[in-house]
Amino acid sequence: MSRPPLPAIADFPFWTDEKLRIADTDHNGHINNGAIGQLCEAGRAELIQAATGDREGRDFALAVARVAIDYLREIHYPGRVRIGSLVTRLGTSSVTVRQGLFMDTALFAQAENVLVILDTQTRRPMAIPSSLRANLLNMMKK
Repeated sequence: MSRPPLPAIADFPFWTDEKLRIADTDHNGHINNGAIGQLCEAGRAELIQAATGDREGRDFALAVARVAIDYLREIHYPGRVRIGSLVTRLGTSSVTVRQGLFMDTALFAQAENVLVILDTQTRRPMAIPSSLRANLLNMMKK
């Protein structure tokens, strides 16, 4: 299975900035893989918040079905990280989000996330609401 080319800064229409914490380091002195997962979550959550707005009154929720992270190089505390996010696929009831994690201009990790839209009453997958689909389409590469 071939992987897509590594992402570049210009590939991402949506950005999240995070500050590294000393608690993110591990016994090897670099930022721990779990902390990188949390950085992906922060970027994913901000993208979803921007696409869905306030949770109050929504009849749908989003659940993570899959996360795959490629760790490309180590990074160290202190520093700031930029998480670029891009919607790459819209299915009937799911959305795929690609992310690139950068320190300065260097890509150090990339991730692919699949989220499923759930009906809040039945907790079963449902079709992506048209307003959400329109917002997610705006987060795809032009």
